[in-house]
Amino acid sequence: MKMEQRLIVLLLLCIAENLGDENLYDVLGVRRTASTKEIKQAYKNQAKEWHPDKNKDPSAPDKFTKINEAYETLGDPERRSQYDKFGYTSAKDHQQQNRGGPFGHPFHGDPFEGFFHNFKFNFGGSGFKDSFVEKNDINMRVYETKILPDSHQKPYILYAYAEFCYECVNLEPVLEKLFKELESVGVGMGTFHAGRVQRLAVELRITRVPRILAVMNGRVTEFRGQKSLHSLRQFVRELFPQKLIQSINDGNVDNFLGGWEDNHIRGIFFSPKEEVSAMFLAPAFYYKSFVTFGHVNTNADDVYKILKRFNLHSGHKSLLMFNEDSQSPIASLSMQQMSRSTIDEVIEANKFLLLPRISSQSYFEHLCPAELKAKRKKLCVVLVSKKTDENERKKFRRYLRKSIFFNHERVRFTYIYEETQANVIETLNKNEDVDKDRTTKNVVIIWRVERNHLSYEWLNNALKKEEDIYNLKEELEERLHKLLNSDESLAYKTILPEFHNEHALHLLIRILHRFQHWGERVWIFATSMDPITVLTVFMAFAMVFGMGYFMSTMAAIEEEQLRERQPRQFRPRPPSRTPDQKHVNLYELTPDTYDTLVLHSDAGLTMVVLINEESGNKLLNKYKDIVLPLTRYSGLTFAFLRLESYIGWYQHLLEDSVGHKVCIESININNCIGTVLALNGTRKYYYIYQPKKARKWIRQNNRNMPSAIGMFDSDENSDSDQDSRVILVEELLDGLLDWFDKVFDGSQRKLRITAWPDLRAV
Repeated sequence: MKMEQRLIVLLLLCIAENLGDENLYDVLGVRRTASTKEIKQAYKNQAKEWHPDKNKDPSAPDKFTKINEAYETLGDPERRSQYDKFGYTSAKDHQQQNRGGPFGHPFHGDPFEGFFHNFKFNFGGSGFKDSFVEKNDINMRVYETKILPDSHQKPYILYAYAEFCYECVNLEPVLEKLFKELESVGVGMGTFHAGRVQRLAVELRITRVPRILAVMNGRVTEFRGQKSLHSLRQFVRELFPQKLIQSINDGNVDNFLGGWEDNHIRGIFFSPKEEVSAMFLAPAFYYKSFVTFGHVNTNADDVYKILKRFNLHSGHKSLLMFNEDSQSPIASLSMQQMSRSTIDEVIEANKFLLLPRISSQSYFEHLCPAELKAKRKKLCVVLVSKKTDENERKKFRRYLRKSIFFNHERVRFTYIYEETQANVIETLNKNEDVDKDRTTKNVVIIWRVERNHLSYEWLNNALKKEEDIYNLKEELEERLHKLLNSDESLAYKTILPEFHNEHALHLLIRILHRFQHWGERVWIFATSMDPITVLTVFMAFAMVFGMGYFMSTMAAIEEEQLRERQPRQFRPRPPSRTPDQKHVNLYELTPDTYDTLVLHSDAGLTMVVLINEESGNKLLNKYKDIVLPLTRYSGLTFAFLRLESYIGWYQHLLEDSVGHKVCIESININNCIGTVLALNGTRKYYYIYQPKKARKWIRQNNRNMPSAIGMFDSDENSDSDQDSRVILVEELLDGLLDWFDKVFDGSQRKLRITAWPDLRAV
């Protein structure tokens, strides 16, 4: 009975802790990368707003308590570090694990383990609370929720140990020194007992201890060198990509600084060493999505001009940050010894260009942070610009330098490429009022309320000419001032799609990286096993693939035999050209030929041109000339249909294409001549080529029809002044060759039907 009571109490404690497990950064409304100064300012703002004496909301006391608790943790660097490593609940679990659980006994592991632990007899780890092993202890939950996601921004070094491990005892003094160095650099660390945390040991394929592993970009790498401090340092350095930091000298510094059009700030580290320090590699990897870094060896012979240009001392370590202006840095840091926190503060405050581009969803979330409350809304002023319109962006930058809102904490100026972010711009243009005059508007104000929910409005004045900047300045600043000083919302609301990632690797490169990752995992698996096990695994795979190949071959043979036994259901196509190979065989589509050419035709396409009596000869002669090169393909047959006799068939075909949602009461035959249909009778679909006359008529008489039958070409070049009854036969098939290319490469839209209509004369 006592055991049951203990279990009930333990369950209640776990539930209570989980209920209190709240993200402290969200409580204060700051990012995980926020500086101590930002956290302090956020605490003041939140505490002032939710103080019970000023806020009469019933939940204000609880909210105020949570705010104070969050600041007590995040305001202290050591507590914040523990929170970042273990999380709110994980940190509590970690403390309970150190003291052996709420009842003085460990929850997991060998029952004798607690006895030896009380006598400080665990060789893998000193057994003292302040040792580096206990301090960095992790479990499976921390690995999955913290280490793996964060490994895309910083590497983690993991150490697996166990009791009665003599090699662990010899290794741990070296690891303790390494962990102290890594902590100052900003590299993550974790230790775990391979016997107690068995799930993690299985996940990382730990078969022996001690083991040292690295986790970076979600990939696990095992250290296999000599376990010395020098080898371990080199192992950590080699984890970072080789081209993460470029080597800079007098010859390439201008090209490096001038590459900011990739939307990345430029940062240059200076140090009197040829080898780049891990102190520089770690922040370069963390900020790789926003900053491109270079390194200057101040003792090299070809860097004299750089040092003189920026007035730097060759013996100091320095960091210079550059935006669009490559002549002078926007931030500089120079000292004999740098700390990671100081480097982060400089980079974090200057990681965007003067006029940054929203080039991915990540950039959008950083440049335009969400703010739910109208009184504290944060605004983004976005210039919509084409890639070739650099003059527009230059004018906008000149305006920004003089704008009173440039350094405003709640206003951000940015731009997007019209070509690459077409889906976003299309969403912002859906409002009817905007669509009427969209071509003259290219500046929009955005308030991001939630993740992809935003409020926006376009400015009436656009930035096209040099003199436009004055009208834009007056309207923009007046509107920003009004929005920032009131709880007024913007004109329109929408749900924005994801931004296209302009920095993403090509699909082929991503596939190659994935194959490389799988190959590395197979290699690690193979080399960690004994030869007999590896041979057994490969033999098993060979048997599986061999049996699969055998079964697929037998199935193919059986299918071929069944196909030979079944009578042919489809009729072969008639030849598409004459025996001398010089002329086209053109067949008339009638009830007698309908079965052979469409209903029961073999696989392929029947190309049918629609004619009338007056245009027949001219149209068919030009049609023959166009399709003559295509007659070498046996899967194509060419035919024509007389509209005077079979206009009802064509009308029924169009109505079936849209599920009979539109009824075409009458069709002007003169507007349909020159139409070409590519019919696949077997699979019940067709492609349609529409001359401009037909497109125009259907748009005027049936609003839903153009989209349904795939007519997306504009009529801008059509002769609107011409009488619609006058048909220029020679021009009807001008675009047919381009249409054929789209049909063959699969880019032309297929129109599917339920059944082919009856071919009957009217």
